[in-house]
Amino acid sequence: MLRIKNRIEELLKKIKGAEWVSFGRRSQLCMRRIATKPSKYNTVKKTFPILVTALASFLNPISILAADKYRNFEELKANESPFNLSMFSKEQGTDVLILAPHGGGIEGGTSELAKELSESYSTYLFEALKTPGAFDLHLTSTNFDEPQALEMLKEHEFTLSLHGYASNEEHVLVGGTDRDKAEAITNSLNNAGYSAELLDEGTRLSGSSPNNIANKNKTGKSIQLELSTGLRKSMFNTFSLKGRSGTRNETFYNFIDTLSRFLNENVEGKGLTT
Repeated sequence: MLRIKNRIEELLKKIKGAEWVSFGRRSQLCMRRIATKPSKYNTVKKTFPILVTALASFLNPISILAADKYRNFEELKANESPFNLSMFSKEQGTDVLILAPHGGGIEGGTSELAKELSESYSTYLFEALKTPGAFDLHLTSTNFDEPQALEMLKEHEFTLSLHGYASNEEHVLVGGTDRDKAEAITNSLNNAGYSAELLDEGTRLSGSSPNNIANKNKTGKSIQLELSTGLRKSMFNTFSLKGRSGTRNETFYNFIDTLSRFLNENVEGKGLTT
């Protein structure tokens, strides 16, 4: 038991600024998307509930996540300056809606991907522009209820949701409620030279909850793509909030082409409501 306690204390020293991410059958400890300061207190003095949480993560690796600062968009809007956020939307009359609810400084690179896809597909993008503190504006997808996003979703049959997760690997985690199309886009990405895997339905980051904003369209059908930090960084020569828009590279455009080709062949005009 003492050995387990010592192991827990070692883990606690690392757990601030990190999270367990479950990828189907694999688990990996990933750094958080936000910068954190080193702990200033002795982990031996941790309270019992935190020790229990750490033990649970050690024995059964599940996510340890910082709670969102706000419970919903109304609360976020009431407490944040309007200069800290931006909503971008473009209607193209397509079956699919490109959705990026964690753009700007939250999940870097998703804004640029969404805006590029907006040239061909209906798109909604929420961006956090607050620096520092972009993650203050993060609303988990099951709590994201910005009115304009909900209105756009009601007019579309399918959602392609773009997200980012923390990992230095160049990898894509694929989820969503349309399991056939999720499997198909996983194969398309792998065939195009990317590393992609299909997450089991119901697992974290799988985007399969009916409460997920992506699934509130006409049909409830969606694909969710979680792009690793490593992959997103590879798409830009400068991976900063201000530097990304002007430094998109060949990897970026090849990824856009892969997504566009898939959507045109498998989603657009396929009668998803029937």
